[in-house]
Amino acid sequence: MALPRIADRFSGAIQKTDQEQKITELQAEVERLRATQSPDLEIELQKLREQLQNQSGEVEIDLDLIDPNPNQPRQTITSESIQAKARLLKKHGQISSVILVLQENGRYMLLDGQLRTEGARVLGWKTIRAVVVPMPRDLTQSALITFLGFEDLNPLDKAEAVFKEVTKSTDLTIDEIFTLLGTVLKRIERDGNSKELTHLINVSTEKQQQGLEQLGVIDTEQSLLLALLELGLNPSSVKTNLMPMLFLPQDLKDAIRQRGLKGAHALALATLSAKVLDIKEEQATSERIAATNKVLNENLTVPETRELIKAIKDKYLKNKKSESKEVKAVIQKIKELSEDSLQGASHEQLQQLRTLLEQKLVALSKVLNA
Repeated sequence: MALPRIADRFSGAIQKTDQEQKITELQAEVERLRATQSPDLEIELQKLREQLQNQSGEVEIDLDLIDPNPNQPRQTITSESIQAKARLLKKHGQISSVILVLQENGRYMLLDGQLRTEGARVLGWKTIRAVVVPMPRDLTQSALITFLGFEDLNPLDKAEAVFKEVTKSTDLTIDEIFTLLGTVLKRIERDGNSKELTHLINVSTEKQQQGLEQLGVIDTEQSLLLALLELGLNPSSVKTNLMPMLFLPQDLKDAIRQRGLKGAHALALATLSAKVLDIKEEQATSERIAATNKVLNENLTVPETRELIKAIKDKYLKNKKSESKEVKAVIQKIKELSEDSLQGASHEQLQQLRTLLEQKLVALSKVLNA
């Protein structure tokens, strides 16, 4: 497969202020390559760095002049990962330069190389080798950050970064996105058009818009799906795998960020809720934390995790039986039996009803006592 020259396309976006480059296609290609774990992706990213170096030249920048990126998608950066990067820098030196943007105040904003920068600080370095580029006028900062920032993000950080971009571009709240996305995807699936939606990921914005219109997706729904497609994301996958990350209990979010819990494991463990187990919230949290520790300490696979969860659920739900439709119907009928209805019945009917109810109450007591 011939890989597109990412460096060339990105360079054109930086240099040509009079020609809008299709950053969305670039992002889609990067996401696709990362999803397939293409070994060619890092080669192309290295070409980008080399091209920027040829244009701007590498320079040594004082670490005290480098500011973090306020819109960095990577919210999780543990001391362990920094120490690991510091060890590599100490052993091998700085292999690749970081990428900085020169700000109006004369300081620099970090676009690529967060771990290298933090590792250098740990080692006590005063400067770091960098390529300095001006902020492209024809690319939004968020698009550039999206392109450079998604690699190796944990699913929680990625979900937060994605929905930060989507809320900004659509003016929808997270709850509105959740409702709208579920509604439009359900309709597309019902109409048998899920494959057609997936095919729109790697086409131009114009074709994405045309394709959505053909699927009957317009107005706010279209804006939402376009925002996801332009990031190279499958809306169905976003709904299933990313959006639930935002609603995880705090203990699972902490486990993802601090201990490296995988997204699939977290989603499975989230089913150990107070509502599902029919217990108090504190007890459910305790069970979930214990299960999470077992998953991480024993490095359980997803199927093994699901077996563990099933055993925990069985412990709490083994004595609980499913609702009887027949009993539910009888309860509803008794609720509907008003005093007026009783007054309108004959004496014989009332006697018969009382006898029947007394018999059923005896049977009910036996079942409950058992």
